[in-house]
Amino acid sequence: MNKLKRISFPHGSFFFGSDSHQIKIPESDVFDSSASWSAIQREMLDDDSEIINVEEEKKRCASYDFDFPSNAAMPLKRRRLFYGALISGDSEEVIKATSMEQYNIYHTVSLIESNSTHNLSPKKWRFFGSEDASKQLHWLYQLFGPKTKVSMDYYVTSLTSEDDFVPMDLDYYQREGHVYRWKLNGMRPDDVAIIGDLDETFSRDFLRALQICDVPRFRPGQSCRGPKVFGSTLIFESSPECAWKGRRWFHPDAILGECVDQIGDTKLHPPTKREMWESHGDRLEGYGHFEDYSKYDANVLAGLDDNMEGQGPLWLPHEFRVEEGGEDAMKNDEWKSPSAYHFHNFFMSGEEVRFKYSTYGHANENALVKSLRHIHDAGDLMLAVMCALGNHTENTESSFESIPGTARPIYYLNKEARLARHSLWQDVVRKDEEKYGWMKRRRRKRISGVMKC
Repeated sequence: MNKLKRISFPHGSFFFGSDSHQIKIPESDVFDSSASWSAIQREMLDDDSEIINVEEEKKRCASYDFDFPSNAAMPLKRRRLFYGALISGDSEEVIKATSMEQYNIYHTVSLIESNSTHNLSPKKWRFFGSEDASKQLHWLYQLFGPKTKVSMDYYVTSLTSEDDFVPMDLDYYQREGHVYRWKLNGMRPDDVAIIGDLDETFSRDFLRALQICDVPRFRPGQSCRGPKVFGSTLIFESSPECAWKGRRWFHPDAILGECVDQIGDTKLHPPTKREMWESHGDRLEGYGHFEDYSKYDANVLAGLDDNMEGQGPLWLPHEFRVEEGGEDAMKNDEWKSPSAYHFHNFFMSGEEVRFKYSTYGHANENALVKSLRHIHDAGDLMLAVMCALGNHTENTESSFESIPGTARPIYYLNKEARLARHSLWQDVVRKDEEKYGWMKRRRRKRISGVMKC
């Protein structure tokens, strides 16, 4: 790892490897991800022609209340999109689902792995240091399409105690590496940056809209105080057959390059103040945190040229997700169809779910001994367990095909893939309930009753 390009900060170091266009994948690891596409998937994914269908794109833009570019003097071309996400124990299932939606669209996919979790629990490298890791990396390089540069970079924190940070800080610090990868790959101020988790994605249709439409927040000359375009996101819990009804997530998030740290102009967008080491972590109160710029105006912009009034700072990658300032986007049809999808907790076993909830974010110390339904009994996992058991409530759609609207994730348009995932999740729940849940308690009661007799 020491042979890789290194950039260090007070919280840790990033190590930057080669991208997928800079290496030769061994013949034994080469595969064609399109070989398994169904006819309808192939039709939807075969849309990367350099020739732009103007009438089709006008309809697409109008469906999201965007105008179509009207400057006839400029050649019509697609914006370049740069993506960033952290990667850890995400299942191959969820990576295949999101990467299919994004196939051959992104210029760059920046993935960052760490060897520790958010509460400093040690974790083995998944994509570095072994023959199996190399095979996994070669697989990942090919999923997003041959036109996309996929990179796997690495983060090692220098923090040693949970007293040094609050929950989610390590998530924020680790995401900082994306802007340096984007810069290495030639990102410009007129490109678009997208930050998400690996289990989230804009729909393919909306990604194409972001590339071509007249999106107000992508026009040049932004103040950068409210630059975000974020998804109206349909949430699936552990299975494509288990979708929330009437509830939307609000990620991923997109921002024009001129408002992004390391890409935009600091003379037009002077740095703000943040909680840790001046330039890391959350923005301080009044320095752009939750759209309050009162202290930024008084202490940073004051005394500068008059034309700086109303300007905002450049955005760190984690701020795409946690700070306010922008607009959500959805289709303007009668269902307000979503512009994004969230494949939440699409793990392959109950143990993987428990590891996540016991070591990441706001860790639950009892996650290792609770049944899945009671790890998060007020919402996500309870809904997923009930759905697997066939108990749909007023909060869930009755099936994938019953979801209203005109947007569906492309990967799960394949019925075989959809049913295979649901069957696997049902097996996970069945085993978990037998070991931890109500089935085990019911057996105990039955045994107890027999003994009393």
